[in-house]
Parts: sequence; structure tokens; C-alpha cells
Amino acid sequence: MSDPQPVDFFGLVLNRADLAVQSKVRLPLPIVVGNADYAERESLLRRMDEILVLSGVEDDFLAQAVAAARTESECPNELLSDRRQGSVHRHAKQALRCTMARILSNECHRQFSTHLAESPLLQWFCGCDSLKEKIRVPSKSTLQRMESEVPPETITKLNDLLLKSASGRDAAGVSPIGLVEAVDLSVIWIDSTCAKLDIHYPADWALLRDGTRSIMRAIQVIREHGLKHRMPAPESFVSEMNKQAMAMTGASRRGRGGDKKRGRKRALRAMKRVVRKVQRHGRRYAELIRNSWAETDLSKLQATRIAERIEGLLAAMPAAIKQAHERIIGERLVPQEDKILSLYEPHAKVYVRGKAGADVEFGLQLLVSESADGLIVDCHLVPDRIANDSTLLMPAIARMNETFGPTVPSTVVTDRGFASKANSASLTDADIIDATLPRTPADMQKKLENPVFRKLQRRRAQTEARIGILKANFLGDRIPTKGPLAQRRFVAWATLAHNVWVLARLDRIPVAIRQAS
Repeated sequence: MSDPQPVDFFGLVLNRADLAVQSKVRLPLPIVVGNADYAERESLLRRMDEILVLSGVEDDFLAQAVAAARTESECPNELLSDRRQGSVHRHAKQALRCTMARILSNECHRQFSTHLAESPLLQWFCGCDSLKEKIRVPSKSTLQRMESEVPPETITKLNDLLLKSASGRDAAGVSPIGLVEAVDLSVIWIDSTCAKLDIHYPADWALLRDGTRSIMRAIQVIREHGLKHRMPAPESFVSEMNKQAMAMTGASRRGRGGDKKRGRKRALRAMKRVVRKVQRHGRRYAELIRNSWAETDLSKLQATRIAERIEGLLAAMPAAIKQAHERIIGERLVPQEDKILSLYEPHAKVYVRGKAGADVEFGLQLLVSESADGLIVDCHLVPDRIANDSTLLMPAIARMNETFGPTVPSTVVTDRGFASKANSASLTDADIIDATLPRTPADMQKKLENPVFRKLQRRRAQTEARIGILKANFLGDRIPTKGPLAQRRFVAWATLAHNVWVLARLDRIPVAIRQAS
């Protein structure tokens, strides 16, 4: 009986020749003595390299890259040449490993590109080392393109493949990635948090300042490339807006009661006058660059992008003006669902946490499901809204059931925010042990009498720490990417890097014993 043909995540049948990755002779790493931190780092990266290979994550990623290259080629039904296939493999391998190493290093693209050029260890891990005299490492722009060209769904499926390998056993009962004990996915702890976006504090009048600055910067770019329309210097509008911003800030600190209000209203009216002029100039220049881009050294795509940037800001400015007017001059509340928090991240939401030092945060709701070993089984950015935690529980369980089967999870542990009668009934129907913390004190006290329930709830403190590690060391203080798609992609990359890092630190069977068996 012949083996079934391998199929990638997109359902494309792959040729077995596409799966072959030619190994190459590599220079040995320098031997560094007397530095325990370097030795620990080297051991970690060597183990991460081993996990990526043994789990099949890297091979699957390379196979998908070859399938995508074949689809994009002029003859999609023909095999790629050996040279072309080798080039695709090298690029895909660097994309996977450079992105994971950069997130693990918690560095921006520019810093990591320099770090990669300096470090033989990182060059080895990322597949950039060479026997040649000169070594080429990806630039900051190449690193960014490598990261952004992969769909978030593909990265999520790579993470699912990694977890399946970590939780499985081969015919001999041994973990395929060499763990002493296979990972247990039966008990899952779930909690939500706020993934903060890269925006400043959303003061209403600050939106007018942001719009003015961005429109004038775009106009400056157009003027630098040879297209001009009669207007005062763009810098004068930014200067006037900064002057009113300082007046607005000063009005909130000086005077009493009515004096503060009058000062803020006076500053906002002056801001609105500046914004109306900026809007008129912005519309003229957007039309100018669309109609006369051929007179510049810009490509049509570049000119269109500049015009779209101006037009997007112009479309958002009326709502920002209305919001500032309602709050400052009208002294009326704006409904939460109608608030604009940022001109650049309009999907950002207000996340009320009520905690010391973080009463309110601005970003997206992030749902994290953790296993007993600290692996993130499901990491989901909630789109469009800040949802009640109780409405997120069963969809998260459905996603895990679909990926890992009906036995994952068999026990669910959450805080009080996820508890509801409907959820308890659904968990019972699905034959899942309900270890959610009840909302009512009487029910909570009754459940806490069970020692197993107490132990599961005590372990929930580690999930808080796990979320802190994910946000501080992998996502960063703020998600650095722009737009919902890029942010979902970055969260998926961070989850994959986190899980490989966690697995690399778990107890493993020594290589000599594995080879003997």
C-alpha cells in the first residue's frame, strides 16, 4: 500500500521532491568559555532548532513556501528547478527563524538586523551563516517583509502542528520532539487581557493635532516631488496647532472652574479654524497628486498611496471634530461605541480593567488559553468590540475541539468573569469538567470546599504570570504593527515563538538515549 500524498494547509497536493531540504556544510560555532548566560542562550537556540525540525513545523512551512511559489509561477503545474527551490527554501527558513528570533530578542527590525550581523550564534540559528568570506543578513526592510508575507492563519496552523507534536507519542511511546513527558492539553486555564495598541492617550483635541500633522507631512512630500499649489508653508499650520495644543494643556492647569472651561473652549475653536484650512489644502493636494502624478518622479502606486493617506484622514476628521466639540464645548458625553480613540487605529477600544495603575487601557481584547505546561493553546484577538468574558468561553472551546479533538479540553478553569448558567450547562453537555469560579459568594464557597477545585484555582495565578510574560517579552508593551490583519499576524507569530521557547525549556530525553532507542 503506497503512502498518501502530503497535503499542505491550503489543500494543495505537494510533490515529494518539494519536501526535500538539502543540508549544507556549516561552520562550527565559536566556543565561548566563562560566560554562563551565553552558554544558556546557545543551549536554548540549539534546542529550539531541534524542535522546529523534529516537530515538522519547519518542513511544513518550507513545503507551503514551495507550493506558493509554484502557484505564482508561469507554469504552476510544473516542478520548480532545483536552483529556484533552493532559493525558496532559504528565504522561507530565514523568514520563520528570523521572525521568531527577533520576537524572542524583543528588538525592533533595525536593532535585530544589526544584532544578527554581529552574532554568529544568531546567524547559525537563522540560516544566514556561510562558508564564504562575506555573510549576508536580511536588512530591516527584508525582515519586515518576511514577517508580513505570511498569512496569520498559516502561522496559527503551524502552532497547532507544534502542539500536536508536543502532546503526541510515536509507536514506541516516545515524544517525537524528545520530551521526557508529552505535553498535557486536557486541562486548560482561560483568561482575557488587553493587548495595547501603539497609540497615545486619546484626548479629544489631540485627534485634531494628529490629523493636522499627518496631512501636512503628506503635503510636504508632494511639494518636495515638484507639485505645488498656492498655500502658506505647511510648517506654519503645524506650528499654529502646537501653539493651541499648549494653550489647551495650560487651560486645564490654570484658573478655576469657569476659567478653565472658557480657556479650553477658546483653544478648541482656534484648533477648528486651523483644521478647516488644513482640510481645504488637503483636498486640493489629494486631487493634484492623483491627476498630475506623472509630472513627479513618483510611481503611480506611490502617488495613489499618498492620496489615499490624505483622503483617509480627511474622511475621519469630521467625526473627530464633532467628538471634540461635544465633549469640550457642548460638555456632553459621547457614547462609548461612537468614540474615536485614534485616527490611525480606528478599531482601538476602551478596555476598562479597574486595576491599580491600569484602570483603563486602549487596545484590543486578547483571549489566552494556557495548558498546565505553560503553552498557549489558543490566542485570540477579539475583533470589533470588548466582549463580556462569558460570551468568549464556548467559542474558544469550540476552536480547540476543532483543532485537537473533543478531548481538548476535558477541564476548563477560569475566573468569575467567564461564569454563567448557560456556560455551565454547555460544559456539562460537552462532558467537560466545569472549574469556572462561580459569581455568587455562596456557590463559590461551596465549590472551594473541593480540594481539587481549590488546587486548580490556585494554579490560575500562574496564568496571570503567563499573560504578563507573553505581553512583556513577546508582544512588547504595545503591539508594534498597524491594522487589524497585521496585528492578528503579529499575535500569531508571538504565540508560536513563545510556545517553541517554552518547549525548549522543558525536560528532554538526552540525545544519546534517543539515538540508542
